[in-house]
Amino acid sequence: MSALLEISNLNVTFKTRTGKGYAVTDVSASVERNKVTAIVGESGSGKSVLGSAIVGLLPVNAKAEGSIVFDGRELIGLSDTQYDSVRGEQIGWVAQNAISALNPSFKIKELVSEAPFHKRRIKWKQKRAFANEQLRKANLCEAVAENYSFELSGGMAQRALIATGIGLDPSFLILDEPTKGLDPVNTESIKDLILALARSGKTLLVITHDVKLAKEIADQVWVFYGSKIVEMADADSFFDAPAHPYSQGLLDALPSRGLKAIAGESPSFYTRPSGCPFEPRCPHARPECVNWSEFVNLDDRQVLCLKYC
Repeated sequence: MSALLEISNLNVTFKTRTGKGYAVTDVSASVERNKVTAIVGESGSGKSVLGSAIVGLLPVNAKAEGSIVFDGRELIGLSDTQYDSVRGEQIGWVAQNAISALNPSFKIKELVSEAPFHKRRIKWKQKRAFANEQLRKANLCEAVAENYSFELSGGMAQRALIATGIGLDPSFLILDEPTKGLDPVNTESIKDLILALARSGKTLLVITHDVKLAKEIADQVWVFYGSKIVEMADADSFFDAPAHPYSQGLLDALPSRGLKAIAGESPSFYTRPSGCPFEPRCPHARPECVNWSEFVNLDDRQVLCLKYC
């Protein structure tokens, strides 16, 4: 099956007052069509920055270098006008923190129908009916259309934001931390919605710190640590037997596995890792790990770890 999205040698850096920051380093990966790919890892690892780079929403002090090819089209270097023909229509984006992402000055019906109306997909008189249809797809009742975002619960706001993200029926949808801050009931509701979107034929990239959610929705898993992907694997194989030492530590930190903390500190944002970024904390580290930057191909995964050589 051909890849819908191909990322090659991607680097994203930030210019800050205290120096150059490294958010994404030497990332190469591909997203298969009609699959759910979950990106897992701790906060600050670079997951969300990668998503922002794909949709062309990096802040002005960020710089992306490398290649991001979506459905045969190079995205790096596109102007805002050129990106406007991709973002929303072909690639949907559901940002973190729905309450903040939804404009509180407009009713939900206006937010959900805004992009399709702007793109001339629907007429003014069709906006309410369109909003109702999208809200139903997101498992929300039609009455929500008349609400403002601040009148909704966290779970309802998140589903309304997803309804907005799928308004132009993109083939590829990126969801950034869709369950962050939600209680178990609302998390389950969002999980069901993600699975329904997957069954409808959409290709999904779900960025999450919730490893349990990733296990329940994903076909493929990417593990991010210290601005790099350290493991890419088939989801079933990954959760049965994670290979990279950080991946093992990430799963061992789950309540179901005893909440075992990983010793040491996360790497500095201002230090570019030349090799495996987990080397300072790794119980299996060797001197060569400092400069080891090649993936090892195993039967069901790729791992940035020389112990598998």
